[in-house]
Amino acid sequence: MHDPKRGASRTWAVPLLLLASAGIALIWEVSARYSARPFAPFTLTPASFAGFEPEVDGWELKAVPVSAYGPEEPNILAFEAARGERRALVRLVHGYNMPMCLKIKEYDVALSKDRVPLPAPGVPCQVWRVTSSVGDTSVWISSLLRAGDFAPTADDVRSLPFPRVGTPDDPRWKPEGLTWKSLRHPLAELRVQLRARWNSSRTDVLTFLRLRQPAWASEELLTLVSRTLTPPGGAARGKDWTDDLESLHAGFARSLRRWKEARGTAGDAPVP
Repeated sequence: MHDPKRGASRTWAVPLLLLASAGIALIWEVSARYSARPFAPFTLTPASFAGFEPEVDGWELKAVPVSAYGPEEPNILAFEAARGERRALVRLVHGYNMPMCLKIKEYDVALSKDRVPLPAPGVPCQVWRVTSSVGDTSVWISSLLRAGDFAPTADDVRSLPFPRVGTPDDPRWKPEGLTWKSLRHPLAELRVQLRARWNSSRTDVLTFLRLRQPAWASEELLTLVSRTLTPPGGAARGKDWTDDLESLHAGFARSLRRWKEARGTAGDAPVP
């Protein structure tokens, strides 16, 4: 016997399903548009360091340009350092996950020392051995500083989100659509695009679905990074070179803190 109630439910099933699908699509589109809003500008920018001339015993420091396209750019300062034939680079960046940023660029990153305090003012640092895809090695040192007074912290740099690192790992990266290249190798191109989209989402499902704004650099913490520039196989291999880099790293952090204190905006703790 025909059941009129069952027939009515079947009649309404398809329209209700379509209505629910349209509602989900609308919610997703609104959420995606909201998550695509611009990143908030940083208070601390390269312009904040006008007149900053760091001094580190035994090193010659020279400021180099940083990629600063606006107040949303995390890079703040960069200095090349020279000591005899040895060369190094020191960078100050709004807090980001330096090791993960390197790994997503296909570098091998190994932790050598974990939050070992350097000489005064006792800057806790993490020392890394970084190897490129062609076997070039370098030593990197990272520390986290408070943005308010540049005081050192004992936080692990790996606990921070990391910023966009350039196409195709930019969190705003979007597929280019159909091209002759993608048509020739559709499956391979699809894998590349999905991998880039997943990497740029920082392996976060909601970000991958465009329902959350991509992870960005920290406003409250700064990442101080020092790295060797000496070619592999040369002086960069010795322990003394690592000791020199640690000295440079600590001295630069000390210069930052003293400069901040001289401007009357640092915390209460004096710099040794």
